[in-house]
Amino acid sequence: MQIGFIVILIMAIFVTIFAIQNGDFVAVDLFFARYQMPLAVIMLICLVLGAVMILILGTTRQFKKRSEHKELVNKIRTLEGENAKYGIDIKTLESEKSQFQTKLEAFETEKQNLQNEIVEFSEKVTLLEDKTRLQEEELVVKNQEIEMLKAQNIDEIKEDTEITDEGAIQINNEDSEVESQ
Repeated sequence: MQIGFIVILIMAIFVTIFAIQNGDFVAVDLFFARYQMPLAVIMLICLVLGAVMILILGTTRQFKKRSEHKELVNKIRTLEGENAKYGIDIKTLESEKSQFQTKLEAFETEKQNLQNEIVEFSEKVTLLEDKTRLQEEELVVKNQEIEMLKAQNIDEIKEDTEITDEGAIQINNEDSEVESQ
């Protein structure tokens, strides 16, 4: 702050020296009027008018910057709110993702178990098919044996029937002989 005061004091001294050295009257034509004033006063008026114009332009620029700053601050707040919302959404999605991964792992385990059961059932089916084939073969063999036994039994029955028929014929012959005697 003291440096600013010293700079302003030095500038004031230069302006005073300038005004003392340029005290001559000068004619100034402004629109349709003619004025006579000291050169220092004209230069100070021009300096003041220039400073006012710069102040006005600087102030409007400063107002624009302030409004832009407020807009950017509001936009940042909005974006921060959206970012927080998206952060929550991301956390929710990550938790859902982990739940789905857990379910997927459970399904993979269940799939593997079912595949193992399918392999076991396939082996059992193969064994049952083999047993069925063996039983069918045994059935065919047994049917053949039955057919052979039937054939043997039929032959034996025929022999027995022939013997019985021969015996009956002999008995009938004997009865006929007895009757004829």
